[in-house]
Amino acid sequence: MKRFSVHVLLVILAIGLFSSCYDRGIVDAKDFDHSLPNVDDLAYTKTGNTVKITWGFPADISPAFRRPLEVSIQKVENDIYRDVIIAGGENTSAEIPIDPSMSYRFVVKLAGNLSDEARETGKPDRVYSSGLVLEVQ
Repeated sequence: MKRFSVHVLLVILAIGLFSSCYDRGIVDAKDFDHSLPNVDDLAYTKTGNTVKITWGFPADISPAFRRPLEVSIQKVENDIYRDVIIAGGENTSAEIPIDPSMSYRFVVKLAGNLSDEARETGKPDRVYSSGLVLEVQ
């Protein structure tokens, strides 16, 4: 019985040690002074098998980012991520093929790379805005 109790105690101790290993606090604690705002004037038009998404670029973009910026559009079809469309060259629209019988959600994020002068060792040089969501039925 004593041997069984020791094994149970060791298993509980191991579970406790491994369940407390969580690095999200370390990641969240890193200071990072660069961010991008969301796109402006986000809208869409649906025509047949195509959705045209349009947006504008905000005026308050830090000069720490290399130009041109990109827009990343995540295509979610019936709650399943299907594709990521990148609109480069600071384009202000994208036409995306769809199946009209399905529901769609598009997550639109501004994306950019930091200039060499603004980069910090150990920090990402690719930055995304928090993103906006378009629901298309």
